[in-house]
Amino acid sequence: MFEWFCGRRTPDKIYAKSLEFLNIGYPLWRPEPDESLGETHVCDVGFVREGKFFRLLNFDVSAAEKEVTCEGPSFEDIEPLPPHAIVFDRTKGIVSAGHYSSHSKDGDMARAAVGITPATGASAGIDAKYSFTGTQGAALTMQSAADFEGIVPSLFIKRYILRNHERWCTYARDVRHLDIKPKDIVVVSGCTKTAPDWSITVFGLSRKTTAGVSLGASAGPAAAEVRGSHTVSVTSSSIHRQGPGPPPGPTKSRRRTAVADVQKSHCVGIRRLKIRTRFLTMPKIVAGAGYHQLPGPGDESGNLSNAANATSLQEDPQGSLWGMVRESDHIPDLLDALLDYMLEVSGATSVAASDNDVEKILGGRHVLDFSSYLRHISKFTVQVTDGVGHIEIQDLVCDEQKAQFSTQFIKKADIRKWPNITLQAAGKLEDCQISYKPSRGTDTHFAKYKTVVFGDFNSMQINDADCVSISANGKLLAAAIGNTIAVWRLQDGLTVQRLERDGHTETIQQIAFSPDGQHVVLGADDRLALVWDVKTGDVVHRLEGHKATIYYAAFSPDGTRIATRSSDSELRMWSASSGELLYANTDLKSSSSDEILFSPDGSRLAAHSDTSSGHSAMAVLDCCTGERIAMLRKQEIYRMAFSPSGDRIVTGSRDGSACVWDATSGKALLELKEHMDEVNAVAFSPDGGEVATASEDGTVVTYDSRTGERRFKFRVESVPGEDMEVVYTVAYSPKNEFIACGASDGCVRVWNHKTGAFVATFQGHNTDVWRVMFTPDGWDVLSYGGDHVVRMWSVRDALRLS
Repeated sequence: MFEWFCGRRTPDKIYAKSLEFLNIGYPLWRPEPDESLGETHVCDVGFVREGKFFRLLNFDVSAAEKEVTCEGPSFEDIEPLPPHAIVFDRTKGIVSAGHYSSHSKDGDMARAAVGITPATGASAGIDAKYSFTGTQGAALTMQSAADFEGIVPSLFIKRYILRNHERWCTYARDVRHLDIKPKDIVVVSGCTKTAPDWSITVFGLSRKTTAGVSLGASAGPAAAEVRGSHTVSVTSSSIHRQGPGPPPGPTKSRRRTAVADVQKSHCVGIRRLKIRTRFLTMPKIVAGAGYHQLPGPGDESGNLSNAANATSLQEDPQGSLWGMVRESDHIPDLLDALLDYMLEVSGATSVAASDNDVEKILGGRHVLDFSSYLRHISKFTVQVTDGVGHIEIQDLVCDEQKAQFSTQFIKKADIRKWPNITLQAAGKLEDCQISYKPSRGTDTHFAKYKTVVFGDFNSMQINDADCVSISANGKLLAAAIGNTIAVWRLQDGLTVQRLERDGHTETIQQIAFSPDGQHVVLGADDRLALVWDVKTGDVVHRLEGHKATIYYAAFSPDGTRIATRSSDSELRMWSASSGELLYANTDLKSSSSDEILFSPDGSRLAAHSDTSSGHSAMAVLDCCTGERIAMLRKQEIYRMAFSPSGDRIVTGSRDGSACVWDATSGKALLELKEHMDEVNAVAFSPDGGEVATASEDGTVVTYDSRTGERRFKFRVESVPGEDMEVVYTVAYSPKNEFIACGASDGCVRVWNHKTGAFVATFQGHNTDVWRVMFTPDGWDVLSYGGDHVVRMWSVRDALRLS
């Protein structure tokens, strides 16, 4: 038919090979939902053919019993997926809108400007023209960013697939009468989806040449009125496909729905879980011209670049282009190459792996020949557990940590952004341990691990738990050390700023980032609150007037106000832009805690206030005026937290009880009595449907925040049967289903609060853990302990190891 078919390379194969560097799993040439099957979903079982995923079975992961549905005749001999086996991983905007191509001549990347014509809603601005050298390549254009939803592929999931793989093959062969090879059946562990406004192109020739490809008005979403079903166009050197585009908009007088609001149901890539069984003879892995590394297409934040700054694949040092090396039809894709390698180097009868394993092995590198690359590295071993060979990634995880934090160096771009960046006092790696229980079984397993430590035992000691703050975007960590502030970049641990010039003369008691991460406010023993510009290191405001030590300082959620409170219980509200005092409140009586807390919408402020001997109260104030709205009266209130909507407050008391209050009226809605000792910490879940309490009695309890019904009681004991450890702190993950606590044995423990399943124990602190905080993406936990350092732990790594 077309020139490239002379080499038996179909468009879907060329497309998948060309864009595998995107790290979206297996790129699909036909991403649109099937008319009869609908969307591709996580935990679908099926196969990929001609660039399209065909579903055989689906496990409804939203249902408690993980029901099995068939796309054809019913088939009863299928083992359901156990509820506790699923741990979700969701990421918004994992691939930004823009244009991506496999490679281009002389590194000239295509430029794509995406725009919307108000009258018609059609794309009017995509104009991608570039030349390529070689025999084949591909391009992908998306007007909307792609989102990811998937599960963490644990060893349990892989063992489950092995147990059921033969049944699935029987169903496909005997019930559905499909000619499917066993090695082609996959489980979808992740889907990368975008809106229907995509465009993909494959180009190829029968011999090496230089040619041009244009994606303009006649070949892409730039065509006017891209609607209806997808379209396909063909030229002598390329095949082009595009989605139906955004739905038709209303008349000119009405504002059209933005492209970003269109449902993202088109699956541009799937992450697969596959198994491979050993036959009498081992398949031979074909190596190409070597595994020469290629530059990565990502920016420093880890996201792929958009159309304006995407990086194309360049020629390798030997002068061979990516497309030239992979001429052979017998070279498997990355996942198949890994499975073949695992069988070759292990004694396993069957092996299991996923696209996630491939991505973790490569660690962001791009290689010409993955099969050859596997033979040149020794970062992982293949272990056999319960008859299935799997990758032992303990060493791989440690190597990844070393690559990220042990080889710290400063780039010119870093100096331009952070003029005071330095290697001095940078975060460093230390050996520690993770303990976990496999999905099946009761035995505790231990794995060596490396954690990043901020703060040094000798030269630096972080003042206190309140002297640690994470920026809202999760990129920076700030901590007070004596009368100075150190600011680290979490992605590599480098010290980007030291705030010390014209600063405090005495010990800092509390710090907090502004919502935009550009400023830090500090309260200290010298009765002075300072506001610093993080980037320049300059003092922006000196907030003077308190007559005693300032123990608490915080920005309002919108960043317009700053609240400070001193040890004499005076509360002051300041303008964040001018530093002007707005009002002072001296009505709050002396309290054992001077904590202040803004409601999420910034309209209210909660503060401790003693009312009489042996009793205490929580005052709820109007943030704008400082007037009292309500008083929450309870004996010895100790901790507090607002609900995400700001309508309720949960408090913990020294008598072991916790209460949920109406934040406007001060009425007690629930009283929770599950603990035998004082409550040290309280928290609301991100959706507000649950509250958690942590206690001196060594337990963490979660409740329904509306009914008070107990959901789970997590016990914290270092040695089963021994005395419980004191739990000082608890926190929910903002985006995932995790809950973490810190205890007196120096450990951080993590559970799945939806299922109650234990995830891991991180062992590193040599004394009490006083504070735990999740990063905004929900996958990393930072802990501060009595050893006066902050440690960072990866929940994802713990799940990979388990």
